[in-house]
Amino acid sequence: MANQKEKNLALAIASCSDVCNAVNDQNHPCHKVVDWQAKQHIPPITEVKSSKLHRPESWTGDLATAKIMFLSSNPSFDLLENFPNWNEKEWCDEDISLFGAERFTTSTGRKFGAMDSPLKSIRDRTISTDGKLSGSVKHWNWVREFAAFVIGKPVEETSAISDYVMTELVHCKSKSEAGVPQALPHCTNKWFDKIMEISPAEIIFVAGIKTAKTFVRVFGENMPSEWGSWAGSEYRNGKGAWPKTALELNSLVRAGEWNLDAQSKNTCILEIGGKRRLVVFIARPGGGGGVNTPWNH
Repeated sequence: MANQKEKNLALAIASCSDVCNAVNDQNHPCHKVVDWQAKQHIPPITEVKSSKLHRPESWTGDLATAKIMFLSSNPSFDLLENFPNWNEKEWCDEDISLFGAERFTTSTGRKFGAMDSPLKSIRDRTISTDGKLSGSVKHWNWVREFAAFVIGKPVEETSAISDYVMTELVHCKSKSEAGVPQALPHCTNKWFDKIMEISPAEIIFVAGIKTAKTFVRVFGENMPSEWGSWAGSEYRNGKGAWPKTALELNSLVRAGEWNLDAQSKNTCILEIGGKRRLVVFIARPGGGGGVNTPWNH
């Protein structure tokens, strides 16, 4: 069960005033990500208050207990999910904070949230506006398998409620990271420290290059230059290696160039939110995604 501090922060993120300001202000750093979602509704939303625009997503999992965190760029968007919106007649503050702090549930009777279950046919699915379960969320499947591999438990015994937590640097929703580059610095500065002050996570998996680049903007001076992999002379960091395809991975392994020493360069220890954490860069699924599934390699 989430404590009051978690619920208060979840409500604060979900009620971020920047959303209302950004929807019509093209100069606002959050405009592109908010505008992307606004245009998915019919008719497009131009006034956030009392609308069905999905609110920013705080995190997914139990922030106050999970020892493993997966950090991504921003949450995806599903118009059919029963997700907190800005219509106060549909969503009260209590339900908004409960959704944000305790999104996963084991009860099929709850009308909102996401399912945690030993059963593959039920778990990692959102609850839709019609009360039915969505299809399986691929990103959540991947995170659960990764967490299970790290913890050393079977997937069906790994809990999305207590074993790990997922959050993002940008909390407004879009697909294919639309509007994320522009919003990243502003949203990160506003919310990331507050999230980490609550989280006891000992390991943070930073997933994907966009997330990693922003992460090193904040902590770069304390991070090794070989952490991450994005070539370019303009970056002090990101000069390390990460195989792009399974074929390249196998070639590097055979040559003895991808081993524990090479992988360890993508890790470092940082103090974040008053706690020392092991921070690990990993590639996101997709593209060469098979490379970042260690249970396959």
